[in-house]
Amino acid sequence: MTIKDIKYKAEKKFKRIKIRDDVWGFQVQSNAKFLKGISRKKIDELQTLFGFDFPWEYKEMLLIFSNIDTHLISINPDDETDIEYDRENLFYEYPEDYEKSRWIIDEINENKSIAELVLTEAGFDISKIVGYIPMHNHRVLVVFEDKYLSPVISAWGADIIMFGNNLKEYLKNELLRF
Repeated sequence: MTIKDIKYKAEKKFKRIKIRDDVWGFQVQSNAKFLKGISRKKIDELQTLFGFDFPWEYKEMLLIFSNIDTHLISINPDDETDIEYDRENLFYEYPEDYEKSRWIIDEINENKSIAELVLTEAGFDISKIVGYIPMHNHRVLVVFEDKYLSPVISAWGADIIMFGNNLKEYLKNELLRF
């Protein structure tokens, strides 16, 4: 499945989403669509900002889409009139969110041995890590020297797990589970 396929399937799922009022947390609203991707020039500028080249799959994703066109919504299960819209985007947008997303890099650095253990157990050579790209909330793309690698971890303090062995698997986990 390509990133374009994932985008297409996610938008089809978004059309059928029914907002749940029995769960806590933000949800994608019905009929959400992805915003147009960014240019190769902008990707080059972002690589300069981050200080490393991005994985091929991440570049492909950025060319195809950047985010969704609606805010996330949360309905309080204890009071359905208590509705909140998240002013944040589904995915971090750079360069605007660069500083705001650094907290997760700090958390990974504080729990580096756990992150490295998780990645090693998944079969990755941690000596080849060149950096991290926060994707969404506490999901982080791990960047390696080999630009064909694109694992995504979920990190919340010392609670770190694999969330996708590559970006496509992550996007399926994040977008197609609705």
